[in-house]
Amino acid sequence: DGSSTATTSSSSAVKMWTRSSQVVRPLIGAAGLVPIFHLNNQRAPVRNEGNKEDVMMFHIGTNNWQRQGEFAPGSGILHASFHQTFNAMPGVKCYSIYPSKLQEDPVAEPDYDPTFKIFKLNHDIPICESVSPNSSYRWHSMNDQEFTAYRKRLEEEVCAFMDEIEEREGKQIDYLISHHAFTNAMTGAQILERRQADGNKKLRHFNFVHGTALKMYIKEKDKDPEYPMRFLKITQDHGVFNGREKTSGIWVNSRDYIDKFIGCFPTYPRSHAVYSQIGVNQKTFCPKGSTVEKDLAKHLRDEDKAKLAGVKKVVTFVGKFADWKRLDAVLYAAAEYERSHPDVATLIVGSGPKEAIEEYEGLAKKLGLKKTFFLGPKDQPVLAELFSMSEVGLFPSYKEPFGMVFVECMACGCPTIGAKSGGPTEFVTPAQGVLVEEEGDWHTPAGAKRLW
Repeated sequence: DGSSTATTSSSSAVKMWTRSSQVVRPLIGAAGLVPIFHLNNQRAPVRNEGNKEDVMMFHIGTNNWQRQGEFAPGSGILHASFHQTFNAMPGVKCYSIYPSKLQEDPVAEPDYDPTFKIFKLNHDIPICESVSPNSSYRWHSMNDQEFTAYRKRLEEEVCAFMDEIEEREGKQIDYLISHHAFTNAMTGAQILERRQADGNKKLRHFNFVHGTALKMYIKEKDKDPEYPMRFLKITQDHGVFNGREKTSGIWVNSRDYIDKFIGCFPTYPRSHAVYSQIGVNQKTFCPKGSTVEKDLAKHLRDEDKAKLAGVKKVVTFVGKFADWKRLDAVLYAAAEYERSHPDVATLIVGSGPKEAIEEYEGLAKKLGLKKTFFLGPKDQPVLAELFSMSEVGLFPSYKEPFGMVFVECMACGCPTIGAKSGGPTEFVTPAQGVLVEEEGDWHTPAGAKRLW
């Protein structure tokens, strides 16, 4: 989701790392025990300098982190959380690269060597499937020459940064972690082959699948006209997931996605496809004591503040403006409860491309919504404040890969409502919220109305 933070912890992941090589030490199991630090401060805490036994890893990210004023989608925040968490663990050093059109590299200081770099773009970050708050530039819009050039430049820049790290540290990198089961994974496999040939025989490549690449592959398999068969075949032919030679193990953030991954890459051993439970930063997401009366107005557009009169309760939606997030169902529901409960308002947090913003704000006007407020994207501390004052979080996504926004909302003491599909079915209980039955015809206005 477009506004969340998380880290991972899984005993099964530890076993997978141990099986992969007797040389490589497992790391992931303790990650969930370490606090996450906000990247307004670009320094990542490294507590183990000078230890010759340190394990070093390198992450290739798919989306930007939330820094230098740029809003980050969920996978970017998750990658940043990985980076910060590993660097807070004894005996671990983590380095990263991620793409951005807007951000610049962190600046070295006398007592600080930056642990990450920017893969600088002259276009928006390419996306696999649905739009993000930062981009609507799909990989499918690239021609073959552009796609090949992107991967090659990424490979060269990652290798150059790894060379720099290894020269400074006086040792070789142990783990290469690629995020998303697509471009970064293929690039990671190429780097693995290249560096092993240069003498780093202990290097192992792992992949964190996330979800949107699988969604893209499934759309290609289903013959979606917007996603002609292309990238699934390229990835299969590349061989990055044909077995463990190029990728020692993969993580998914939903049990359901193991089957989906194996469906796309049937020769990959299921024993090394691991479900890794995502957690929540409870230093950020916890009850804040915020209230509608005292704290909501400062987050609204100026033209909406006068509409707060009489509002005592709020329902909150958080997500990017993509069709599968089903914001339209939220707006249809708001039209119903605004009539019967005039003291209840709806907060819409998130964004998307211009056309999507116009579509959903236009639908709100068409439905005559008087107390539905579009807030735009918000950072994590603000989300925690909004969740803490809300009666319920409303997140009706279709087959949400995991649903970090659910756990963030619940961590603030706010129950949730979602759909009975995807990741939320694995952790939302009646004590925490409600999952409504799926609606097969949800793409249509009639189906969206039935869903609410």
